[in-house]
Amino acid sequence: MRQKLTAVIVFFCASQLCNAQAAAPEQQSPKSGICLFTGTPPAEFTYTTVKELDYGKGSYGSVNDILPELVKDAKAAGADAVIHYNGAQHFGFWPWRLVRPVATGTAIKWSPARDVDCASAGGHYTTGTLEEAPPPPSAK
Repeated sequence: MRQKLTAVIVFFCASQLCNAQAAAPEQQSPKSGICLFTGTPPAEFTYTTVKELDYGKGSYGSVNDILPELVKDAKAAGADAVIHYNGAQHFGFWPWRLVRPVATGTAIKWSPARDVDCASAGGHYTTGTLEEAPPPPSAK
């Protein structure tokens, strides 16, 4: 009996340690994120479209679950920013997909190539977390 109790305690502690290590935040480089715009940047910032982005989770969850993929895919395509960003909960067709997170946008590259201060251009810099993403546009 004592061996079983010891084994259960060891298993529990090991599983908690593994979960804590998996949840530890990754070290991000300063340029690992991207600038998100809910609309378009001001006219003085010209750009070319790189890729349309459309991500949805198959079931319940948060936009935080898919936003890192959107940022990673945009960066992999060589984008400098994402315009027309929208991250929200949408209704699905099947009952088990009644509400699911969806994130969309258009990846762009500045033309000519330059460093743009995201905040001064009206965007929101994010490395893939919802806290850094722009707020949803207000309903009018």
